[in-house]
Amino acid sequence: MDVDAETIIRQLKDLEIRFVTGNFLNYDFNVNFDSVPIHSSNGLFRALEFVTTSIIRNDFGVILNANLSDLGFQSVSFDPENPKSLQCTFTPVDNDKLSLYAKQVILLFIGVSALQQFVKANVCGPEVGDESNYSLFTSIFSEDVTQEYVIQFLSRDGELPVSNIVQLKLLFFSHLFLSYVVENDDAVCVTHQWWLMRCLTMHQLVLPERIASLHDEMALIVKKYLEMEWISNNVHPVAELIFYVECAQMHLHYHEVSQAKKYISSAQSLVGLSVELSGAYGKRTRFQNKAVAQLLVKLQKNDGKSHENTSEIAENPDFPPDLNLQDDTLLNKVSFINNEEYQIEHLLPEEQVVLLGHCLLVQRSGAFSELLREEVMSYINCLLEQPKTWSIYLKVLIMRCRLEKESSRRVERSLMQLESVIDSIKKDKPSFSVRYPMLYAVAFPMLWALEKELADLWMSMGATKSALIIYEKLQLWQEIVQCYLQLGRTSCAEILLRNQLKVKETPLLYCLLGDVLDEPEMYYKADELAKGKNARCQRSLALYYFKRKLYEKSLPFFQCSLEINPLQCGVWFSYGFAALQCKDYLLSAKAYRQVVMLDPDNFEAWNNLSNAYIRSQQKERAWRSLQEALKCNYEEWRVWENFLAVSTDLGVFEDVIRAWHRLLDIKGKYQDPEVLGILVRAINEDIPDFNGQLASKWRKPALQLVGRLSSISSADYVIWNAYSALLCPDPTLENDLEVLSRSVLYQQKAVRYSTQIERWESNLEHFKLVLKHALRLCDLSLVYIKQLENAVKSQQKSSTKLALQSVIVKAQKNLDLFESSDRNELESNIDQLRNMLNEILSF
Repeated sequence: MDVDAETIIRQLKDLEIRFVTGNFLNYDFNVNFDSVPIHSSNGLFRALEFVTTSIIRNDFGVILNANLSDLGFQSVSFDPENPKSLQCTFTPVDNDKLSLYAKQVILLFIGVSALQQFVKANVCGPEVGDESNYSLFTSIFSEDVTQEYVIQFLSRDGELPVSNIVQLKLLFFSHLFLSYVVENDDAVCVTHQWWLMRCLTMHQLVLPERIASLHDEMALIVKKYLEMEWISNNVHPVAELIFYVECAQMHLHYHEVSQAKKYISSAQSLVGLSVELSGAYGKRTRFQNKAVAQLLVKLQKNDGKSHENTSEIAENPDFPPDLNLQDDTLLNKVSFINNEEYQIEHLLPEEQVVLLGHCLLVQRSGAFSELLREEVMSYINCLLEQPKTWSIYLKVLIMRCRLEKESSRRVERSLMQLESVIDSIKKDKPSFSVRYPMLYAVAFPMLWALEKELADLWMSMGATKSALIIYEKLQLWQEIVQCYLQLGRTSCAEILLRNQLKVKETPLLYCLLGDVLDEPEMYYKADELAKGKNARCQRSLALYYFKRKLYEKSLPFFQCSLEINPLQCGVWFSYGFAALQCKDYLLSAKAYRQVVMLDPDNFEAWNNLSNAYIRSQQKERAWRSLQEALKCNYEEWRVWENFLAVSTDLGVFEDVIRAWHRLLDIKGKYQDPEVLGILVRAINEDIPDFNGQLASKWRKPALQLVGRLSSISSADYVIWNAYSALLCPDPTLENDLEVLSRSVLYQQKAVRYSTQIERWESNLEHFKLVLKHALRLCDLSLVYIKQLENAVKSQQKSSTKLALQSVIVKAQKNLDLFESSDRNELESNIDQLRNMLNEILSF
């Protein structure tokens, strides 16, 4: 190969990598094409120079408005009947390898230009105007490629793109060209699949539901990419860590937390950043006199980890202001007593994006709670201290808005900050070159989604009409209908939907009309219009029957909806509940397993999964499911109660004791005589537990538990009897007078409180129980009194006589209330009790 050709390919590869990372710091693409013999008379290399120069300047519109000849094409054809029919013929070049690379770079940058222009229009700005067609479109596509064709092309699993996306043809165009490069077996471009993954990410964001097929395509790209040498050999560390963070964001979008964690860990290792939470004394309110511990982020950087290419940091960027908290009590941020403890090291953009990825992972790794909110807020405050990269800074502001909207003292700032962010995106400054770095790595939301969040925030504050104005602008029909229903204007909602159906019939509009009218016929019309390929239609029919408790009738519709789109977490949950009600426990367990795969922090799903396992006699799996439920919600007493019961069934006595303590922490009082009896019997009889260890190992923790129970319910005979039994299971083997003394005392309380139950003598079961407690008291007293000195023996005998004599008298008096068969047994026990009392008194 000509040395000049090698130089061109090397510089083009460098350009590819710099462009995919958005880093053109100290970069000068200065290839002298006129000095290269193979270039001077060939249109392909003039096109290559034109495309690369435009890409460096972020002049995407220039490329999209170019003539075919300007891009080195001889012809381009596309058959709308076959979406994979794109064919491109270029100006021929003698040098085959350079020709192949040049062609692929041109195709790649055309596809990327369309994608970036789409992102400018729908995600980050600045606005690109109302241009609906580009000359390149009209040159390639016939009149058959209409807006409706593009919508159908981008539809997946029966889901249509949301209606408020602008310039949707750009995404279609990008998808075609990037796929064309990827499908070429001789692909030599190094970033083509990465850009296709970004295109698929945007494709997912324009669809209302998570799509399994798009996830599978992206996962396959990730797998192939990790096999490429340049992305895994640390030659381009910045590109490598950005790719890892983007992979993590993709997995987080589909609730795959464990996979995301692997990529974030790889990125942290690559950048040499160690992150941990610590504490420091500080004040949170204006009138706080005493400083208390506050969370803060501690960062440890590995200075040995250096990067060849450090991302560009914009000077004096036009960032939206970080608004202060206008509250008469709360401080704008925590005031730390020792500011040196809060000193944050200077972070490079690469380190910031990894820290942000770690923050998002933490946010998704656990069930949301006040503690988790504080953890996430500490990361946010750390990142806001150093505004360097536009995309990271705005993403962090958005995250803070989402956290603060739940706080009455912070919701006003949340609203104002979100408005400020949206206004900043729509402004002409800063330029796209400032906004683009790290944009895909932070999972920046679409502009229409931010505006919807703003409307939702207005809605939550009761400003329904303000929310309605934004919803109508965005043509969010479902939210508009909800506003009308909340305002009590059901007829307006119906008129709106019918008018929209006159403009264009869509499955969504029919489903919404069915929701308003509560008529299943509308759902069937929607399903007919979608030809059975829309998950929303099937879901609406399923929920219609589900709400009426016609569970068996709802199951086929749930199944059909999930076959179309298996990523519907809420539908899986309802499907599992319906199957549970229909006593199809295996199907219910399958459904709830899918829920916890999609949303591992859903404690209700874990709890219901355990219920399905219990009903299908899979108690060990139920126990493990409940453990996961408790990780998600440590405060839910119903889950702890289920955990207590299942642990008892399995013989996990350590968890029985732990669960009971937790129930007491939460409820203050909790009783379960049956479980307590099983625990005491297992310990006293030394039954092997779940792990094969003898249950007597848990005697001391069980005594602590019963002691706590006795202090809470001091008049419960079950607890006192259990306490005595645990202290001294066999009085004939006990030589410790202290233990015997306490055991006798607790057994006396068990006898006394059991006879305080109203009309106990007329209840056969309780009658037997009282006699059983009294006989045990005799056994204990016989051993105890024998070991006492004469000075205290008389006192103990009197105490025992007082406890037992009333039982004997009342029992003897009421024997005639029972049938002869039961009376004989009771009379025998009374005689035994009388004889033992006489023996005690004879000492």
